[in-house]
Amino acid sequence: MFQGTRTPQEFSKDEVLCAVAEFVVCDDQSLAVVNKASFRNCLVAMRPAATKVDIPSMHNVTNYIHNSFVKFFAKFKLDMQVRIVCICGQCHTTLAEADYHI
Repeated sequence: MFQGTRTPQEFSKDEVLCAVAEFVVCDDQSLAVVNKASFRNCLVAMRPAATKVDIPSMHNVTNYIHNSFVKFFAKFKLDMQVRIVCICGQCHTTLAEADYHI
């Protein structure tokens, strides 16, 4: 059974890139699948008016995954710093303030 997670919307190259990257990462697929003709034909079948520029390349997907990881890890690191500060005693808004009070 098909499980939709998003409501249908107009075509967006960014949404296609995000969906393809999610497919590769979450389904543990090889990045090589992105450049396979059969996979690209599936994407074109979903939007017949698509051009070569509309379909993400392996390079685009790799960059998207890398950049998403960097953003995620930066936010994770910041969240962990805030939690560590709150656990160490009084809650402070920054790690520098906690160092000052410890």
